[in-house]
Amino acid sequence: MNIREFLKRYNRIFVPLIAILYALLIFTVSIYYAYLFILIFTIPVVMFLLMHFLGMYKFKPRLFGGIVILLVVLLIAGGMYSTYFYDLSGKESKDINGTSITVDISPFSGVDKNYNFTVTTDYTGSLNSSYLYIYSGGTYSQNISYSKLNHTKHDGITTMYYDTKLPSGLYDTNYTIPGNITISTVGPVNVGRLTFYEVYVFALADEYIASIGILYVIGIVVAYFINKKGIIRS
Repeated sequence: MNIREFLKRYNRIFVPLIAILYALLIFTVSIYYAYLFILIFTIPVVMFLLMHFLGMYKFKPRLFGGIVILLVVLLIAGGMYSTYFYDLSGKESKDINGTSITVDISPFSGVDKNYNFTVTTDYTGSLNSSYLYIYSGGTYSQNISYSKLNHTKHDGITTMYYDTKLPSGLYDTNYTIPGNITISTVGPVNVGRLTFYEVYVFALADEYIASIGILYVIGIVVAYFINKKGIIRS
């Protein structure tokens, strides 16, 4: 018995196993190389080809097998992404039009913490009109002007500090210097790990898994009707 025959005999095990491993590989790589995230749309193609070449031809096993695969991928990928981002350092640096800016949020995540925002920049002009903006999905926003930030200047580097308590939620932070210089960063994350995991599961389901599922269903439906016409075996 060759390898393909062995895989075909136990296709109900190997099809979901290989498809899940492939999907998780794509999600894992895309965490570190965001531009490869487009490869997630190869997942339904790989699922379909696996089922075809490993002898899973009937429509119902393909449909329900695909649903199970995508649900497992969703739950595991949600855990991977939420764990990765929950444990980030909260530090973001950019060079914008020759101006270096760093925003450091400490701690980046945790429940009911006292969050410290530290901004450093080598901007040589006036910072009097600059401001720190902290917001959460339209439910909370706080605009802190330069005069309200504790700040020091040493060797041409200005360092600004701001400490605050925040209501529970997921936040984004901007620091803006008038003249089209803005650095945007995610955080802080003022929720527990489980809540953050749930957020990621729903986000992935809504933005990506649903799209992958639709593409997959379209593929197996098309294959089903092609088979009905006797063009290929599906």
